[in-house]
Amino acid sequence: HRDLHSFPTRRSSDLLCGALRKATRAVTRLYDDALRPAGLRVTQFALLRHLVRDGEQRMRDLSASLVVDETALNRSVRPLHDKGWIAIRTGRDRRERMLSITHAGRALLAEAEPLWLAAQQRMSHELGARWDILVRSLREVTESAAP
Repeated sequence: HRDLHSFPTRRSSDLLCGALRKATRAVTRLYDDALRPAGLRVTQFALLRHLVRDGEQRMRDLSASLVVDETALNRSVRPLHDKGWIAIRTGRDRRERMLSITHAGRALLAEAEPLWLAAQQRMSHELGARWDILVRSLREVTESAAP
């Protein structure tokens, strides 16, 4: 185990965590701007897509799948539920909350998909051949950092 002082001197932006957080903020801003006409943030869009793909889920399982703590997930869920885009019901255990996408949520997702795709294409164009390498590397980083 090496202490922090034994690492080569680098700018903070060269360190993994700082670089990832900075990239995440920039990319999130790009996707949020693209999805704004649909009234969604990229975190909410991802949640809706996940519910379409995997169907109804417990809040706890969705939180684990999205690698988001339940408190942060709840902040994304609340406005989606208030607008009728997702349904929440009590599970077998009264403490469980089950989430599913509604018909209105599916319609919203259909409206938002082209906006998301435009942002996706912009990033693909900007990154070119590095796209696949970056996505693969980020999956590896996520798996390596997972508990």
